[in-house]
Amino acid sequence: MRVEVTIEDLAPGGEGVGHAGARSVFVPWAAPGDRVAADVPAGEGPAHGALLAVLAPGAARETPPCRHFGPGEGEVECGGCEWQHVRYAAQLAAKERTVREALRRIGRLDPAACGLRPIVPSPSSLRYRSRAKLHLDRSSSRLVFFRRRSHRPVRIDACQLLVPGLEALRAALGPALAEARLAPREVALEWSEDDARGSALLVLDPTPAVRARAEALLGRMPELAGLVLRGTDGPPVLVGEPVLRHARLPGRPEAGRQRSRPDVFQQANRPANALLVASALELLRPDGEDVLELYCGAGNFTGPLAARARSVAAVEAQGPALDLARQDLSGAGNVRFFAGDAPRLAAALATEPLRFGAVLLDPPREGAKGIGPILRALGAPRTVYVSCDPATLARDVRGCVEAGYRVRAVQPVDMFPQTHHVEAAALLEP
Repeated sequence: MRVEVTIEDLAPGGEGVGHAGARSVFVPWAAPGDRVAADVPAGEGPAHGALLAVLAPGAARETPPCRHFGPGEGEVECGGCEWQHVRYAAQLAAKERTVREALRRIGRLDPAACGLRPIVPSPSSLRYRSRAKLHLDRSSSRLVFFRRRSHRPVRIDACQLLVPGLEALRAALGPALAEARLAPREVALEWSEDDARGSALLVLDPTPAVRARAEALLGRMPELAGLVLRGTDGPPVLVGEPVLRHARLPGRPEAGRQRSRPDVFQQANRPANALLVASALELLRPDGEDVLELYCGAGNFTGPLAARARSVAAVEAQGPALDLARQDLSGAGNVRFFAGDAPRLAAALATEPLRFGAVLLDPPREGAKGIGPILRALGAPRTVYVSCDPATLARDVRGCVEAGYRVRAVQPVDMFPQTHHVEAAALLEP
């Protein structure tokens, strides 16, 4: 059914949203202010439609820089971006609203009383990603993305989000994999500006023959430092030297470097990550304190915390991320690592006589449900919760409020321009 809709806003999932009568209509590829024609299913209640035409563009619309972006057939509708057609200022405003509405609707909190701050923009809105997940299209010997909500390949000429070194590695590795007779089910690439080299995760069974082909591939690609081969069972197999090093402050290696590996979580936007870390530490004020860090991962916050705190107790599940963090900070005399489940170890530490002056946690996307009573038992005067999902942040912050906390500040940070994703750090005090 064809309807005409004026797009009023961008929804948290990335679509434009407007109304056809009393009915909410969600339309991909639409920008605020657009008047569009959309095909929607008949019925009542919210509907997700397909964009038929932009009848009148809104002030927030701009021309996408990538020819693969947008609705259509063939080499378009890449699923990697959602908002290349939306001016960056409008993207930032939409992300601020997403955090605000999550606090209000899910957290049942007044965003103004929570000290919601203006969003911190990414230093670059394009060419910012130093990591990416791709797929090998065997018919073209290219590393590709999939079309939106499908497994159909988009044979991209260039990706506008990848840093130049990563883009060059993507273009070269596809044909090299085909020549080496390697057919991974998935490929994760990473590039280090400091090392001027990259590494790759290949999801395929690391048989002896596959290992030999991987070693031969490295010999032909000096820009590739190493590979991680991960099969369906068993530990990953390392070929070459896949561990890269990134400056914690891009362009300033004297501020410290951090180890990374393509199969271990790491923030893809290194310049924006530096702003996220700075924002979180500005809220936490760890100087001279004994700090507990939960979900420390590969040490993204641990190193900067160690430079300012009296001591850091860093908790992470046993695995490659914890190994990298330990190697990075082996010379820091004020950091102790604890391997295990973060909430369980935090609850155990709450029974110890040691008291922490601050707590920082950066859980995965599913959040840290039920953490409020544990934080309350720890008794730290300041806690900063870093989240990549406003909904889980709001849910968990609500649990902390019910456990006796108040939200003093919330700082959104844009880590992923051209998408709906947004990070935020919240300061909690008893």
